[in-house]
Amino acid sequence: MNFVFLLVAIFGFFLTALLLLKKNVNKLPQYFLAFFYFIYSLYSLQTYIITEGLLTQFKWFYFWPLLLYSIITVPVYFYFKTVMDDKFTWKWQYLLLLVPFIMSVIDVALVFSKPATYYNQIVDNAIAFPKERFNAQYGMLNLNEHYSLRHLWQLVYLFSLLSLLKRFLAINPNDKLKVVLNRWLLLFYSALSIMAFITLFLGVERLLGLNTLNINNLSLQSLNLILLVILLVISIAPLYFPSILYGFPKNQLLVSSPILNNTTSTEQMYGLNNQELNNSLIVIEQQEAFLRQDFDLKACAELLHVPPYHAAYFFYQTKGISFTTYRNKIRVKKAKQLIDSGFLESNDLNTLISACGFSSKSDFEETFERLSNLSFVEYITTAP
Repeated sequence: MNFVFLLVAIFGFFLTALLLLKKNVNKLPQYFLAFFYFIYSLYSLQTYIITEGLLTQFKWFYFWPLLLYSIITVPVYFYFKTVMDDKFTWKWQYLLLLVPFIMSVIDVALVFSKPATYYNQIVDNAIAFPKERFNAQYGMLNLNEHYSLRHLWQLVYLFSLLSLLKRFLAINPNDKLKVVLNRWLLLFYSALSIMAFITLFLGVERLLGLNTLNINNLSLQSLNLILLVILLVISIAPLYFPSILYGFPKNQLLVSSPILNNTTSTEQMYGLNNQELNNSLIVIEQQEAFLRQDFDLKACAELLHVPPYHAAYFFYQTKGISFTTYRNKIRVKKAKQLIDSGFLESNDLNTLISACGFSSKSDFEETFERLSNLSFVEYITTAP
């Protein structure tokens, strides 16, 4: 069963890299989520090393991660806040999130201020008696007290997010993208809450020397298995539902296009980095990719570095039209430019149709008339 810890660690480090390398996204929530996965990956890796009896080879990898573990609440809380508020504003009250971290800093400083034999003794005891390692006294607190404190903090701050989560879930509840994001947030929130509750309960039980549920080794293994499964699920979920890595674009935004001459708004579109997307779109237009006959939504999404459904949202919410209409406007505008420049004087109609990205004469003439309110024949008749 211990190999699952290693599996979770591998998935977590992979997701950390994936989140950090994502393009055209609102970076801040991605960074918070990446930081969370990094901490949990490190924790899973260390747990695997300890439970597999490998600590003798990695003594240096025992104490210092306590500092990272103690701030696990910070990226979790800020991830939910930035996703649901669509912004991040620092408040001095957020310093309370750092209470477990401050306690850890004090204890780490106290341990390393003592002779090296003190630290070595803590590690040697953890190697010899891995189940008793939670009783190790670091400074002000022992390991179990640190363990319980950080999970208490996580549970309290998750509970403080409950009302905000309820309001956010009610926004566009029938939208397909929003449904996926809602399910992810509920899964993530529930998994973290269950983990925090179980681990806090076990920590308090150890603190008080109790065993109210008569937990034996088999029951403890079952609880550990539940925690492992939860960890694995929240590690794998983003791979199967990549749209949650981009969020839900709930705000509307108009971005500039040199071809369609749209106006520009500074309002942020959630989940996608509007400036990067706009810059990418300008490059795509300048390269005349929209004039390729095979240039569909999927091809455009690949160049924008976003999933197709987010690309579709981008055009609907920033241009007020579908990708197909946007593409056809560019093609019709190109056709008019070629006609006005005398293209048909030396080329036939089929060459014009192909140069503008249309696949057939009927498609070209129908689209031209619909977007120009003028038939192709009428246009070439009136063209200078």
